[in-house]
Amino acid sequence: LGDASRRPLRFPAITALIIAGNAAVFLLELMGGDASVARWSLVPAQVVAGRNWLSILTSMFMHEGWMHILGNMLFFWVFGPEIEDVMGPIRYLSFYLLGGLAATIAQVAVDPASTIPNLGASGAIAAVMGGFLITYPRDQIRTVLLFGWFARVTFVPAVVLVGMWFLTQV
Repeated sequence: LGDASRRPLRFPAITALIIAGNAAVFLLELMGGDASVARWSLVPAQVVAGRNWLSILTSMFMHEGWMHILGNMLFFWVFGPEIEDVMGPIRYLSFYLLGGLAATIAQVAVDPASTIPNLGASGAIAAVMGGFLITYPRDQIRTVLLFGWFARVTFVPAVVLVGMWFLTQV
């Protein structure tokens, strides 16, 4: 639900715009189907061959399905506003995009001959969550825990939630 230890001083406009951008791209992706995924997702072999360089950026706003985008945007909304507040909007947007770029470069470096489409904001979101852990390592996150039909609001260390997010990415 959010950081229980602090509140941002300003409305997180860049975080909200990035979430809106991810949602808009996801809707376009749904409307375009497999052709849209093939065109706009990152295929390492194509980038290495000097083709479809724009996919380095576009793939950062695409998602594999509803659970992928909802999970990513939830974690981004929990951790992003405080980092945006600390960095300011321009540095924060640059940090987000550079985090996504670093993850994309790493993906291409690991398997440059791959023809499997890669997509998702996970690399950029991981950068933001890493920034959060470095900046606020002891913060508690107000979290809803679900136990079957029962739900409980509790406080969980940020490092535990980041670890859970990383496990969902595997």
